[in-house]
Amino acid sequence: MKEVHILDTLEEINIVSDPIRLKIIMTLGATPKTAQDLSDALGVSRSKIHYHLKILEQNGIVEVVDTELINGITQKYFLPVAKAFIPNSEIFNNNLEEKQFTFKIPKKSYESFEKDLNELIEKYREDDGDSESFQVQIYKLS
Repeated sequence: MKEVHILDTLEEINIVSDPIRLKIIMTLGATPKTAQDLSDALGVSRSKIHYHLKILEQNGIVEVVDTELINGITQKYFLPVAKAFIPNSEIFNNNLEEKQFTFKIPKKSYESFEKDLNELIEKYREDDGDSESFQVQIYKLS
């Protein structure tokens, strides 16, 4: 499973923002589940779960990670393709220059990193209102 999956189109954003599909993704988490598991957990009919799982799978949002033959029926186990789904900022702002930095910080160093980051935020928070400004976003994935 990847850490982050970038949603590159409005169609992908619409697919994951459907309330049932969003619940499916969140319920799957990091533990593979069958359509029946999801149906039981969400209180939604298994046929409706199958319908939404098919759409999610066809669009690369979830994947089959295991199968099991039970009484002649193949049970599929699903997981999301990533821990987090983030829309590509280009979709919303064509003038945005995107720079993406990905790095890992050891758990023991995170507190120090967060302190340093807060100091940087304070240092650059000033807004004189007359000059061009930039927006920076940071995502913490556990």
